[in-house]
Amino acid sequence: MNEHRCLDPALLTILSKKNLLPEHLFNAVIVLKQSSSINDISQLCKLQKCDKPKDWLPHIQMFTGSFCKQTLFSIADHPDVLAISHDYEVRALLNIATPAVDATAVRVNFGLTGAGVTIAVVDTGVFPHPDLTQPTNRIINFKDFVNFRTTPYDDNGHGTHITGDAASNGQSSGGRYIGPAPQARIVGVKVLNRTGTGTLTQILNGINYVISVRTTFNIRIMNLSLGSIPTTSYLQDPIATACRRAWIRGIFVVTAAGDTGPSGTINTPGYDPLLITAGAINDQRTITRADDVPALYTSVKPTVDGGIKPDINVPGTSLVSLLAPNSFLAQSFPRNIVPPNYFILSGTSVASGLLSGMAAQVLQAYPNFTPDILKIRYIETSTYFANDVPGYAIQTKILRLQADIVRLGG
Repeated sequence: MNEHRCLDPALLTILSKKNLLPEHLFNAVIVLKQSSSINDISQLCKLQKCDKPKDWLPHIQMFTGSFCKQTLFSIADHPDVLAISHDYEVRALLNIATPAVDATAVRVNFGLTGAGVTIAVVDTGVFPHPDLTQPTNRIINFKDFVNFRTTPYDDNGHGTHITGDAASNGQSSGGRYIGPAPQARIVGVKVLNRTGTGTLTQILNGINYVISVRTTFNIRIMNLSLGSIPTTSYLQDPIATACRRAWIRGIFVVTAAGDTGPSGTINTPGYDPLLITAGAINDQRTITRADDVPALYTSVKPTVDGGIKPDINVPGTSLVSLLAPNSFLAQSFPRNIVPPNYFILSGTSVASGLLSGMAAQVLQAYPNFTPDILKIRYIETSTYFANDVPGYAIQTKILRLQADIVRLGG
């Protein structure tokens, strides 16, 4: 028995503790290889009475549930098993930003508004803000894996802000606070609770759901402005693996680098080299790029696997976006409220939302672009600037004029 083969280090440490009772259960996620034909956990091992498999997530080929130590070690030896992870915690990580990346010029000059493109925002939920529901309701679907409510809401506020960074139409501000894709449709998927935290299982359920309804709602983009410090390679991390499986099914997965600064590492799932990972710049609240500087909170340290991330940086500092009234963030930071119903946030989460909206513009113009092509085009058309900030070890990228979109098909 090679019990170390698939177990992530954090889970192995837990299982190695002495004096564990045989009936003690551990919440875990079983990740199967892409080639596996298994669809029933009883095919993996003979379950004991103490084991309680909960969910089979077919679109990402994973099981979640509660398992005893003996069962986990048995499952780890099965040749179809890629990884086993403990059910770790995941956290939630525009008036100037939108024109700064020339999304405004693209909308005005080329008529690209994200129309026909759907963005799935996997986050704390989405409040039915007027900028999303008027004159027509663009929140076309909502799924809640926390409280299992059926109508859109956001008791934290983070997901609503991110959604607005991408797709606010400025209805409540006379067009002042408008995102890159003001006609994009939204699928809200709540996986984080009121305080902005959630379990690995909730995140995986959300990603599995997005894949399952991608054709129904024409979901081309999935935004995950959330993350956790990784404990193992991206090849064995469940969230990264689930996102890769969404990517190969045609969903452009936008992730956040994390906000731990130059000394921190890139969060999962953003540390996966296949996905596009957004870092943040401080645009000094001006449209010109001449005064843009790196946001010092952006995580830039090489990944656990030695990769270089983020892939691209966009404005993420002090962005004005949508307010979820009476939410956790609104109550915790009342000074950030911009009347009548907007809110200021900073972070790579915010940058990810902005990038998702920009991607919707591109996909409207070039609907045949695959996630690979779209990522390559963004990186090819970025520009570099050196910076002299001590401790900031790698060059930072910002997008060229978004008006260069006409080059993306060439």
